[in-house]
This record gives sequence, structure tokens and C-alpha cells, in this order.
Amino acid sequence: MLLRFTALLVSLLACPSVVHGQIVITFDTLPAMGNAPGVTVPLANRLSNQLAATLGVEFSSAAPFVAVVNHGTPTPSVPNIIGGASAAGALSYSAPIHIRFVDPANPASPAVTSAVSVRGDLTAIPGTATMRAFGVDGSLLGAQTVNDVPGGLLLSLAIPGIHRIELTQTSATIGMDNLTFFPVTPCSGQQAYCTAGTTTNGCVPSISASGWPSAAASSGYTLQVQQVDGQRQGLIFYGVSGPLAAQWGLGSSFLCVKTPTQRMPVSNTGGAVGQCNGALSIDWRAWTSSNPGALGTPFVAGDMVYAQGWFRDPAASKATNLSNALSFALCP
Repeated sequence: MLLRFTALLVSLLACPSVVHGQIVITFDTLPAMGNAPGVTVPLANRLSNQLAATLGVEFSSAAPFVAVVNHGTPTPSVPNIIGGASAAGALSYSAPIHIRFVDPANPASPAVTSAVSVRGDLTAIPGTATMRAFGVDGSLLGAQTVNDVPGGLLLSLAIPGIHRIELTQTSATIGMDNLTFFPVTPCSGQQAYCTAGTTTNGCVPSISASGWPSAAASSGYTLQVQQVDGQRQGLIFYGVSGPLAAQWGLGSSFLCVKTPTQRMPVSNTGGAVGQCNGALSIDWRAWTSSNPGALGTPFVAGDMVYAQGWFRDPAASKATNLSNALSFALCP
């Protein structure tokens, strides 16, 4: 009975409409408080991550939630709007509203959309409202400021790679309604997987990445393998067909990337002989951008990539060893 009730509640919370491929959240099926600025927002009227696993969107303000408010008829869709909440948890239209997009399948991972808009309530009071859009890396992608007008203001930005928007205003009176956005695309969601081999010197190499893998960018996503034997030759390779876990020779390494694979340039690991202070590193996005015939190119948002490090280990089986592997999805 409890499971059925929970499923029904989630369905009611989501209840979006789809217009020309866009999701529109009207907030009208959510329980709402009265329009009373300064009053503590009741628990039932706090909206934060309830829609994360269904629509990929989360809300916060100066408090870790926004308020759902029954504003009556002067709203783009009757009767509810959302307003900010002060750090103390009270309804406050002067507090900013933060809206963040996440992967519905894994809300801890970021996602992006290519267009966002929101309407203001229909009562015009002198002042302005501003929407700022940010990428996954926190960079400002764009901003728009408009005057409050009779019939409700409209804030709208269409920019690839929007991960978060911030809504602010000068009049401290405007409630927001009809949040509209294109369905989200998971972004990065990088995850280490598979088992690294232990080298004959006792090193256990580990792969990681820094930056963000934007399909539109020509650089900015670096793969690195650390804790490698010093002064060895090695490289990083990748594939686009999926993960794998196949024994590599008679040692402890596993081949973790399905064929076909793409090798990138050979380099020296540096460090000292006999030590685990060597490393391999390459800007994967710069290399794939400058090699248009490489496996998987041209990449588009949502493509999955699987990468692993390979290096010489003369005393090991096959005279080589492998790191663990890393999977990631490309951002717009």
C-alpha cells in the first residue's frame, strides 16, 4: 500500500506537459502554502529534489528548497507559482531561485539542456527579473534581464550546455511559473570501473579525468593515469562500443574496453625507475578534435566513451600492463 501511494505521489509531482518536445512544469499539482512572505515554508510545500529522478531537475534558494505558493488566478497557469526561501526557511521573493539539471537515472550526476524559459506571475509591479545560465563547470553561459509587465514577464535562454539557472529580481514580488526546458542530456557522469593490474614493481595504476567532455569544445578534457611505473613507455586508448572485463595475459590486468579501440600517442611516464611515480596524460578532446578520422569522430552530446591506460612492464605477462578504466558521456 505504501509503495502504491509513493508511486502515485511521484506521478502527481511530475505531471508535466510536453509542448513541441519541451517539458513544461506548472507546479499546479503540488501542495501549496498561502502567499505570505516572511512565513516559514511548511515541509509539505518545499520543493527541492522531488522531480530529480523523473524529470532531471532540482530546486533550491537561500534555503535548500523553494516554496510552492498558491497565488490564485493571476498566474500563467492557475493557481501555483514558486518563490524563493530565505536561509531561515521563510518565503522570500527577494531570495534567488536556483534550478539545476541532473541525470534522472543518477541524480548525483550532472545533466544539461539546450533551452530554458520561465514566466512571471501576471501582476506587474515596477522592477526587473534576471535569468543567468551556467555550464557544468560553473562558467556563465548567458543572461537576460526583463522588466515586469502586465500579463507576466518571460525569461528565456537557448544555449547548448545549460546545467543551472539562477533567477533573481529587484522588486521582491515576482513569483515564477511554467518552467519550460528541453529534456535533459546526461553530462560527464564519469565513472571508474574494472580492475587495474598490479605491476611487477607493485604499482597499481589508476585512471581519472579533469575538465568537462564537451562535444562542442576543441579541448578541455584531460585523461590521466597515475601511479604508473616510472620511465616506461605507454599510452591511453579508448573505445565507443562499451565496457569489458577480459583477462590480459597471465597477469592481474584486465582489458576493460571493447574493440574497436583507438590508440593515442605514445609517451614516457616520467618519474623514477622502480618507483610508482610515473604518469600518462593527454587532453582527449584536443586530440580527437585534431584527428577527425579517429574512432567515434565527430562526437555528439550523449555519446559514451571508455578509456584505459597501457604501458610497458617487461617482466610482466605480455611485457605490458593496464590501468583500470573510465567511462564518460559527452556534454553538448
